[in-house]
Amino acid sequence: MIISVIYLVISLILEVVMSNFFPSTLTNVSLFSTIYTIIGLVILYPHFNNDKKFYLLVIICGILFDVLYTSTFMFSLVIFFSVGILIKVLYNIFPENIFMTNLISFICILSYHLLSFVLLSLFGGISYDIINFINIILGSIIMTIMYTTISYYVINYFFNKLGIKYIK
Repeated sequence: MIISVIYLVISLILEVVMSNFFPSTLTNVSLFSTIYTIIGLVILYPHFNNDKKFYLLVIICGILFDVLYTSTFMFSLVIFFSVGILIKVLYNIFPENIFMTNLISFICILSYHLLSFVLLSLFGGISYDIINFINIILGSIIMTIMYTTISYYVINYFFNKLGIKYIK
């Protein structure tokens, strides 16, 4: 479990580091922007034997994301929990390998942005049009694939090296 927590903390910190070095706005999206924490949850899910612990980490990450990055109350928590359910469903459909993990990561990043777009449009938050939404998705593809691929191999290496099959 400690490896999972350390990895998610690194992912949360990476959100700040990358946004400071490669600033991104709605109209000028950086190629290095993605939601690293969502990717972290995608990478870790196959290693969980207990869905309750996975969803607990999802909730904690959603709350931390709300407090640290969005300054909203329960907005990211709802989106993270929805994406957490999607992660479980997708891993029940697709086999766990590097290609499918990248696909699941991209689908989850797309879902995160789509849910954000819909909720912000419905409840009068920051409004942005469909062109900006598409630019955000297209801008996040490269970093999503890079971070997912690197994380997949690193996390699997540590779990194999330590002889950990599942997080109980």
